[in-house]
Amino acid sequence: MMGEPDYCFAADLGGTKLAAAIADEHGRIVAELTEPTDPRGAPFVAEQIVGCADKLAQSAGIDVTRARHVMVGIPGAIDPRTGRVSLTPNIAGLEDFDILGFLRGRFGPDVAIENDVNLAMLGEHALGCASRCRNAAFLSLGTGAGLGLLIDNKLFRGASGSAGEIADLPIGRDPTSQIPSAGSTFELEVGSLAIVDRYRRQGGTAAATVRDIFRLLEQGDDVAASVLDTTARSVALAVVTLQSLLDLELIVFGGSIGVRPELYERVRNALPALFSRPITIAPSQLGDRAGLIGAAWAAGRALRQNLEPA
Repeated sequence: MMGEPDYCFAADLGGTKLAAAIADEHGRIVAELTEPTDPRGAPFVAEQIVGCADKLAQSAGIDVTRARHVMVGIPGAIDPRTGRVSLTPNIAGLEDFDILGFLRGRFGPDVAIENDVNLAMLGEHALGCASRCRNAAFLSLGTGAGLGLLIDNKLFRGASGSAGEIADLPIGRDPTSQIPSAGSTFELEVGSLAIVDRYRRQGGTAAATVRDIFRLLEQGDDVAASVLDTTARSVALAVVTLQSLLDLELIVFGGSIGVRPELYERVRNALPALFSRPITIAPSQLGDRAGLIGAAWAAGRALRQNLEPA
């Protein structure tokens, strides 16, 4: 008689929301939830992750101890040698908190943490628009900018886990612009705060968020169109840089801004004038669930490997 099936637990931690799921050994999600990230900082967020596992197990009628493998996506760089997290401005205290050690203390040794955009890349590779690719990237554009790289069918993390941390890529403002520059890094050009600031600097008055700017664009607002044109040029320069270095089959656009056709179509239109070879870009097929799906798939893969006979 066969015993009870084993499961895995996955979570995608963001600065504003935490998504979590229980999945089977194939990474197929059987229960999931989303709740606001605890604003009190890393120790509380870590407890929240554990609490989500308990809630999901109860709702699915599963003993939480059957979750044999755990994968948690973290918004930052993770050193593969030490598990230390860095570059995490959105969650207070996370760089000084041993979240991997905490989670292993609660769940057992089979816990891993991974950069959230890397997991989004895995999700698109497993079940999304990059399923036929060996070399691809996931470019996340929203509050900030991040990149997940798939090279020869494997995640590429770099020497210290910082590959893809492109916020500081030195792509500055349009050199012909008369608007004074507050900085010259990619995130300061294409992040949501930068887009809203650019709209206001160019005389726009009706937008408090990027969502407002997209709405105004639909209404024919010329300033909104100009702002997105400028943003798209900076993104296109980053895309050309990636392609010239890595010769990718596909660059997937994700994040709350990256998935918007108003942006990625502008980027697509800008590329031919910047690069002699075709570059294929596409919006994320999995949307804001890409990271969670990637985490579930990775945890399921680890579980399957553990279940295979030696």
